[in-house]
Amino acid sequence: MGDLGTFLSLIGRRRGWMLAGGAMALTSALSGIGLLAIAGWYVGSAALAAGTGLVIFGISVRVLLRGFAVARVLGRYAERLVTHEATFRLLADIRLWFLECAIPLAPLKLGGFRGGDLLSRIVADVDALDGLYLRLLVPSVVAVVVAGAMLVLLGAFSPVIALTVLALLATAGLVVPAWMRRIGDASGAESVTAAADARTALVDMTQGMAELTAHGALDRQLAIIAEAEERLIGAQRHQAALAGLSAALSGFAANLAMLAVLWLGSQAIAAGGMAPAVLAMLVLAVIASFEAVSPLAAAYQLVGRIRTAAGRVLEIAHAPPSVTEPEAPTQMPTGNDIALVGLTARHEAAIAPALDRIDLSITEGSRLALVGPSGSGKSSLLTVLLRFLDYESGTLSIGGVDAKTLSGDALRGRMAMLSQASQIFAASLRDNLLIGRPDATDSDLTAALENAGLGDFLTDLPQGLDTWLGEGGVAVSGGQARRVALARVYLKDAPILLLDEPTEGLDAESERDVLARLAKIMIGRTTIMVTHHPAGLDLMDRVIRLEAGRLVE
Repeated sequence: MGDLGTFLSLIGRRRGWMLAGGAMALTSALSGIGLLAIAGWYVGSAALAAGTGLVIFGISVRVLLRGFAVARVLGRYAERLVTHEATFRLLADIRLWFLECAIPLAPLKLGGFRGGDLLSRIVADVDALDGLYLRLLVPSVVAVVVAGAMLVLLGAFSPVIALTVLALLATAGLVVPAWMRRIGDASGAESVTAAADARTALVDMTQGMAELTAHGALDRQLAIIAEAEERLIGAQRHQAALAGLSAALSGFAANLAMLAVLWLGSQAIAAGGMAPAVLAMLVLAVIASFEAVSPLAAAYQLVGRIRTAAGRVLEIAHAPPSVTEPEAPTQMPTGNDIALVGLTARHEAAIAPALDRIDLSITEGSRLALVGPSGSGKSSLLTVLLRFLDYESGTLSIGGVDAKTLSGDALRGRMAMLSQASQIFAASLRDNLLIGRPDATDSDLTAALENAGLGDFLTDLPQGLDTWLGEGGVAVSGGQARRVALARVYLKDAPILLLDEPTEGLDAESERDVLARLAKIMIGRTTIMVTHHPAGLDLMDRVIRLEAGRLVE
């Protein structure tokens, strides 16, 4: 269970809730045993005592019965309330921790995972970890304490009965769970991977519905989903069969324990070593004790599922980041000139470098265009500047300070990016714009839209800034989406402007309009534009060509 160690350490953050939940579960279990044990003794003694005046340790039996009954009910309610609250808090902690680990991997390393797979990891796989505390840790601790309590209780009357019941408790609480875990690991793991494959294929289908339909490939995608669902159903069917088997075996052990106590107790009564009322008490106590132990078998068959889900989460969480942040970042410089000296950068697992010994100086406020064919390294250079990709040799300095000594977030705060792939989120127009400047007022947002050429568009919207743009900006055209991204650039008002094919995919009129508006934004800003066609080059101070990761003047 090595993969689970990380999550066990996260449980420590909520130890108060976790301990309280365990205490409530233990209270409920022990109260249940006490209730049945006292009830058995009461019933067995009632005839001899005429049903009145029975006391234990000076306390009326009726008072004890009521006390244990109330404690069991309240304990069970509190257990459900506290353990589930603890679990929800734990899952929230795990998700936040997962995101903290995943963010440094964006965008390059996360780009190696499909969207549906990432969604499955952060939602379904994290949800699967709820069983770690709720179904494994708490019941295991309760079972151990109950077994110890039963050993003491039974041993006080008959060591033979105590050892016999302990052996059967161990069978139901150790042997059967260990066997269930062994034969349930494969189907538990398959249930996680099959569910993830089904979700991933389903997300792929919904995102690419138009393309799949146009190319007649929808049936093929549906077949992929159906195959994953069949695997999932098969795994769930096997898990359900194991749950039934574990319940039968645990029930058999409980019944065998009850019969053993009856037989051994009857012999003790015949020998004059035990009162009949005591035997009734012990039998009912044993029955109650197995209620705490029996759930372990079904719980431990989930270990394969939980461990596989944990491994999928840790695959991302433990992945080394693309760029290592400095432990003590240097203060951001005042200047915004950029210098690359002998810089070489390589994408992970790539043989050839994306950038090969680049020497480039960009003075503050100047405009540079990088041209070249696709794959020449233009976008890779912007990725290095944004500190999404580290460089293996050479230097990159901003304002005369080595970029590796600067905070990545602080450095990116100096930059505004406009590209052909600028994301429009499934949110309102307002929320999409606030990405550029979270504290912007409505008047700031309106001004940015007007500067981006969307003044009339805003006026025509039925709900103004609160209009929903839809997933991927389906409610707006390609040109409007690019202008929304341009409005973000206005709002951010950063001194360094990075443009990655800013007019790609636009019609001629939209292209001219966007370039004219960009020309106004470029004034006084250090600007780098990468492109593979000539539009907008007349706005640049210098044009440099990149081929196979090398500069060609």
